[in-house]
Amino acid sequence: MKRPLFTRLAATLLFVLFVCSQVISQNWLAALRVDTTQDQLYTLSPDTKAVLRALKQPVELHLYLSREALTEDPVMRGFSQRVADLLSVYAREANGQIRLTIIDPKPFSAREEEALKAGLTPIPGPRPDDAAAFLGLVLKSPYGRDLVLPLLDPTDAASLEFQVTRAVIKLSEPNRTRVAMLTSLPWLVATDPESGTMRPVAEIASLLMQETEFSLLRSDFQTIPAGTSVLIIAQPEPLTESQQFALDQYVLKGGKLLLFLDPASTIARDGGGGQQQGTQALGRLTQAWGFSVQGDVIADRAHALPVQTGLSGRAAIAPQPLIFQVPASGLNQDHAVTRALSQGIHVATPGEVVRLGQIGTSFTPLLTSSPDTMRLEAKRTLSGLSPQDIELDWQSSGQRQVLAAEVSGSWRTAFPNGDPAKRQVDALAASDKPGQILVFGDVDLLADSLYVDDTGSVADNARLILNSVDYLAGKTQLVELRSRTPRPRNLVEVEKLRQAAQARVLEEEQALESRLALAETRLNEVEAKEAAKDLIASDVTDNELAQVRQEVQEARTRLRAVQEGVREGVARIKTRLMVLPGIVIPLLIVLAGLLVQVFRRRQQKRLAQ
Repeated sequence: MKRPLFTRLAATLLFVLFVCSQVISQNWLAALRVDTTQDQLYTLSPDTKAVLRALKQPVELHLYLSREALTEDPVMRGFSQRVADLLSVYAREANGQIRLTIIDPKPFSAREEEALKAGLTPIPGPRPDDAAAFLGLVLKSPYGRDLVLPLLDPTDAASLEFQVTRAVIKLSEPNRTRVAMLTSLPWLVATDPESGTMRPVAEIASLLMQETEFSLLRSDFQTIPAGTSVLIIAQPEPLTESQQFALDQYVLKGGKLLLFLDPASTIARDGGGGQQQGTQALGRLTQAWGFSVQGDVIADRAHALPVQTGLSGRAAIAPQPLIFQVPASGLNQDHAVTRALSQGIHVATPGEVVRLGQIGTSFTPLLTSSPDTMRLEAKRTLSGLSPQDIELDWQSSGQRQVLAAEVSGSWRTAFPNGDPAKRQVDALAASDKPGQILVFGDVDLLADSLYVDDTGSVADNARLILNSVDYLAGKTQLVELRSRTPRPRNLVEVEKLRQAAQARVLEEEQALESRLALAETRLNEVEAKEAAKDLIASDVTDNELAQVRQEVQEARTRLRAVQEGVREGVARIKTRLMVLPGIVIPLLIVLAGLLVQVFRRRQQKRLAQ
């Protein structure tokens, strides 16, 4: 065959193969993806698929996507395409119950006006005269209910599936989860005394108001609102017997409880307001339910969090065993509420939750301390113990303490003689249906100051509470989806280095403080000598002062050396982390390429011979 003819045939065949491959990929392979992320975050979870396949009512998804306006931003362009692809998968998995419509709201068009009326958030362009863009989602049900995700943000890309699935569940539910709260803490929820309207103060209260139909019980309540799915009781004022009876009947009817009973609330002590001690607020109820929250405070030295303190008249950072983290190793990984909370939970002066062993109930620990713990009196901890005070008196118990647990099963009433106020005749004597109670021996974990800083959440406290509410309400699918959302992964070696260095710095500071105290004692002894030896005492005093100053200077020099060693160690680790991917890996690739080239040349030489 002549070469020109062969070349033309080969080119034609390649062109046909290319066109065929494009047609096949667009029609049959478009949905195929390989998800290499650790938690499979770009693959629809089984829970989402179950939600979509169980839909009984059709749902319309209107995705407002400004294609032209978003093309200039590569991040937004890629993310908007991912949103469109994900929603197409939702429509495919819903067995025809979801219809997806992608709308491009051109500037100054009726579609743009429609997007603004729906409540979508416009994205400003890079230049002042650029038209605004949109990337938002409107969900519509056949009964006229709408739900809007005003802006899909690429910074929340990892939680995209959770946001969309949660919206689908909300739209398909006839009613939202009804949550009522009883609390004495104004730093959690505040109430306007004139209008009676409530205002969230803590972030978790704001999230609950967004996620549920939220109400606040008055301190003088006599009944639990009908239809309450979950009742949250957080450090309440002591309940009267009639209030205890109302709560007793609510639980016997299958009501779900989320309890926060703290032996010593540090937030309330430090000016937040509310009850400082709440372990006895429920009276006889906790014993009838088969548990109690102990009145002593648990301190954990192994997972103590650093706090600002004072040593020798200057500010310092030291680990405080009264405020500590419950890491992933202390969370029940077999329970839906605590599974996959990789950032851990921050608690402050918690109490131990103890099982009393009632028949017919189960007790499942959720949060557990390390073995390096010690019990302290609640009044003493509320007096303001410093890390140094605790370290000097430390006596480890060597036992893990349960800080939160689920108690479930059937109970008998705590009021066998009926309603103390005699207002209810047909009272239940035993559980009408099995109940569930989640009890935490700490209320400070609800405070923003314990888990939120300028960079955002540094612990999973908010996620834990939302999981607890969804779990008690029976929405386990949302719990699992929320747990799939990735959290920042800490640099483990850097954290270990910092913790070890903090302990060394504290040790050096304590040694310095001891030397200063000893020096003052020695100087007082010299000054107390007889008046007849004033001259000798003066000489001795000067020598004592010179020696003390030298000792103090040496201690401070050692302290600075320890602190500088910490900074250098952290800097070395960070340098290694930057050098490894930035220099070593490219060099290894180049080296591999050179070795392949050398191998090929040797093969060519052998063939030539």
